[in-house]
Amino acid sequence: MVESSTKTKRSNGTTQARGRARRESLLNSAAILLVEKDLEDITFLDIAEHANIPKGSAYHFYANIMDLYSALTTRIGEELYNHLAQPIKDQNISHWHDVCNGMIERAVNFYHNHPAARQLLIGGKTPPQFKRADRDNDRRLGALLKQHLESYFVLPQIPNELDVFFYAVEIIDLMFVLSMLRENDITEAMTAEAKRAASAYLETYLPRELPRQPA
Repeated sequence: MVESSTKTKRSNGTTQARGRARRESLLNSAAILLVEKDLEDITFLDIAEHANIPKGSAYHFYANIMDLYSALTTRIGEELYNHLAQPIKDQNISHWHDVCNGMIERAVNFYHNHPAARQLLIGGKTPPQFKRADRDNDRRLGALLKQHLESYFVLPQIPNELDVFFYAVEIIDLMFVLSMLRENDITEAMTAEAKRAASAYLETYLPRELPRQPA
């Protein structure tokens, strides 16, 4: 009985591992296809075939293409957060604007290297449900912006501070979306606009000069 139970557990573990691998394979295939095609030109069958998984089996992991894209959006959002969460180690930071601008440049770099992220998070054809889901991640990014600022400067007390930094992230996001709508890319000009707009908004809460954190 003990041996039979052990074999069953091993079998279940193997099945679960295979299932996770197939889920990841489908997500990876969707990300690759989003490099080559527009969001609306990809079918669930395209993704399943690229992953070498029968379409019928693919439906065991994702109900439809929107369900798959939702999971991919969540994964990309986590990757973006981890990319932006790396400590800022720039010796040229002399003003809080530098921290804000540095995060924006990191985000632009991420989007330039991740076509799937551009289409799913800031593209003109991004389905509304994905934009709503990404708002939750933007709140985390707002808290991260505050954390990076506090690593260099002493911030004043700000009413509803997490909302304030969330709104700053949304302003940046809007500039990226507008750039994608116009140029299908985040241009240098719109990157500069994102920096200008976010700093102008934050200046309504932060003085132009902030004291540095004690060494």
